[in-house]
Amino acid sequence: MKSWPRRILVVVLALAATAVVAAQRGGRGAAAAASLVIEDTTLIDGTGAAPRPHVTIVIHDGRIARIGAAADPSGEPATTPIVDGRGLFAIPGLIDAHVHLSGSTWQQRSDQLAQALRGGVTSVFDLAGDARINGDLARAVATGEIQGPHIYYTALMAGPPFFHDPRVLAASQGYAAGTAPWMQAITPETDMVRAVAAAKGTGATAIKLYAALDAATVTRIAAEAHRQGLRVVAHATTFPAKPSDLIAAGVDMLAHAAYLVWEGSPPSTDYPNRAKGDFAHVAADAPEIERVLQAMKSKDIALNPTLWIFAEGQPKDDLSPLRIAWMNAVTRRAAEIGVPIVAGTDNLLDARVDTLPILHRELEQLVTGAKMTPMQAIVSATRNAAHAMGIDRTVGTVEPDRAADLLLLAADPTIDIRATREIRVVVAGGRVVVRAGG
Repeated sequence: MKSWPRRILVVVLALAATAVVAAQRGGRGAAAAASLVIEDTTLIDGTGAAPRPHVTIVIHDGRIARIGAAADPSGEPATTPIVDGRGLFAIPGLIDAHVHLSGSTWQQRSDQLAQALRGGVTSVFDLAGDARINGDLARAVATGEIQGPHIYYTALMAGPPFFHDPRVLAASQGYAAGTAPWMQAITPETDMVRAVAAAKGTGATAIKLYAALDAATVTRIAAEAHRQGLRVVAHATTFPAKPSDLIAAGVDMLAHAAYLVWEGSPPSTDYPNRAKGDFAHVAADAPEIERVLQAMKSKDIALNPTLWIFAEGQPKDDLSPLRIAWMNAVTRRAAEIGVPIVAGTDNLLDARVDTLPILHRELEQLVTGAKMTPMQAIVSATRNAAHAMGIDRTVGTVEPDRAADLLLLAADPTIDIRATREIRVVVAGGRVVVRAGG
């Protein structure tokens, strides 16, 4: 494939991507489970509504067909499998809206995806990797070859200086730096219609804006991406473009709450030091930060804070105490005023600290660090994540005609967010993939 002309490769990837999307919409595997009834559970549907006790959920062909009273599986054949939900709490399958799947062998990636699914993550959003790998993994999950979450992924765009980054070179082997359809260097001379079409042809559902991009360029990219039906996500600062520039361009999601500090920090093009903003002198409640958050709210632009990776997931530096307190305060204020908060880990799994997906730790950080309510944290990893990714008509809530991706928990996560770890049943595409004790 690496030796094929670029145009032919894009066509091949586009045809494969169409098959992936069709399979994702139809549920996992060649044939979704015919029917399933979850009887007498307490439903936390992902919309933010109060828990509903004594509910029965009827599933047909991988989708939720009906939600009714506990004693009302009427019309279902006697042979329909029944999951006893008494004493359990049903929530939507969790979505990690900031992962990176590339970088290891096929078997290792397959094992990690299966582990993530068993740990309650039923959809993921890869925010920059090798589209060849991501597309293959997405197809394998969608067709039932391997077990794992639904996989959605981005194509990256950045300025030419970024394409010395070893991660980018590793994810685009076989191409000159900045020329892979999923990792493109953008200049004022770039034909944006062709660049976005090439990115879309890889199967990406969004463009990610990373670094070395100014305000005019991010505006060009976002406008054309939206015209071609793609979402746009970005680091909260793309150097020299500031958060307000990205908001004005109309991005759909900003990643890393800590990077919002650059709205008030001195202008910089030093993107390798993006985590070293002026936290000491730009207060979390500074007027310029408040204006950014209010603009995000008014434009329905989501914030993907990634608290865990800064608080626990990487080595500490001299700025860590200031950075952690700052990002927690900004995330808390964003949630207070109604900015959609979207959970993501920048990681997915970390065997050094947990056997469960790191998303559970991110949810805990949102509650303990950013002081969000447990219900707000749940919504951040369900409805809000699906909405920011543009897939909320399919997943993210437990409602009729949504994909039957849900978890049954042993305790109420609206009281203690750590209950998301107490998984007793995982249903993916209408199939029971985990049942504790059997």
